[in-house]
Amino acid sequence: MAVRRCIQQLFQEPQLDGAITFERPGPVLRSWGRPLREDAGTPRGAGPQREPNSPGGGRLLRRGLRLEECALFHCRGCRAVLGDSLHLCAQEDRCLRVLACFKVTNDVVLDDSLMVGIEGPLLGCAYYALYCHSCGLMVGFSLYSAFAALVHLRGLFCLFKDNILCYRLKTKAMIEASEMNFPALSLKEHLGKLKEQLVGVHVRLELLIKKLEELNQQITMADKQGYASRTVGLKLGFSGIKSSN
Repeated sequence: MAVRRCIQQLFQEPQLDGAITFERPGPVLRSWGRPLREDAGTPRGAGPQREPNSPGGGRLLRRGLRLEECALFHCRGCRAVLGDSLHLCAQEDRCLRVLACFKVTNDVVLDDSLMVGIEGPLLGCAYYALYCHSCGLMVGFSLYSAFAALVHLRGLFCLFKDNILCYRLKTKAMIEASEMNFPALSLKEHLGKLKEQLVGVHVRLELLIKKLEELNQQITMADKQGYASRTVGLKLGFSGIKSSN
């Protein structure tokens, strides 16, 4: 029953609630940022990048990932590693020019101050700014509340393409993030396959449970028949004594 309840909950469509709906503004987005600190000129990264033919690259190939679609995201100001394309979880927004990730590195700092957009596509949206820990450059935002068109980005780390660089694992080259187009990600197909697998597992579990119950019934019947055969011919109140010759 517990497995059946879990599968029923998985099949239920997610309900989005708590969104604040505002009038959608024009396509112009204000360029954000703050002055770099004096130490911003010192390049900073997360160590040497792993080559595609390294053990890490082999793991990517075994997972079915194509190297030409894999990239690291670096801060434009100091080259610190902010994230990678493996954690992209939403279709690239052409209007905002951001890459939405569900996970970033420790070099991305989430500001504690809740800000509200007063112009551009984020008009009326509440968000937290994302800064580079090394140089202080504003590299993106994380939406707290938004209108319906952007509600799918709530809680994600949205990195500005204009403020990051991409290191491509296939070519081992650093290029502008604005020059790269990442394919649209669709989780429906993966969820559909996962649901089919779960249904198959559930069906097999039910068959195994049914066979186990039938086997238990057969064992119980055999025990009863064996006991009845041993007590045939005995009078009430007497028991048979096995004699050894």
